[in-house]
Amino acid sequence: MAATFPTLTGPPSGPNVLEFTDQISTNPTIRSPKDAGYVQTRSRFTRYPRQWHIVYTGLTVADRNTLRTHEEERGVGGNYFNWTNPDDDVVYVVRFLSQIMYRQWEQTDYNRWVASFDLEEV
Repeated sequence: MAATFPTLTGPPSGPNVLEFTDQISTNPTIRSPKDAGYVQTRSRFTRYPRQWHIVYTGLTVADRNTLRTHEEERGVGGNYFNWTNPDDDVVYVVRFLSQIMYRQWEQTDYNRWVASFDLEEV
């Protein structure tokens, strides 16, 4: 059974999210130019995994530590987990594309954190 993305004290939408993007993970298009100037195209594969970029703002130290623990338990991108997309409430099986970037949120409180990361559908 896959692990689940941890529940944080702030919701993944609204004032705690600075940025949220959703796109196809890899461009599957194969382009073959022809001598007459035309370009023939086709898809390399039929499955189009999604990729998300998420930035949480105003995280508490406890939330930051919860994310760190989850990241380490998953071996960063080595293992997958269940994640609920806040946009459509669909549960996706995902992995981290790289390590989570943490920085202090200096706008109002030095005890708050910003965490940004990319997820890719498995």
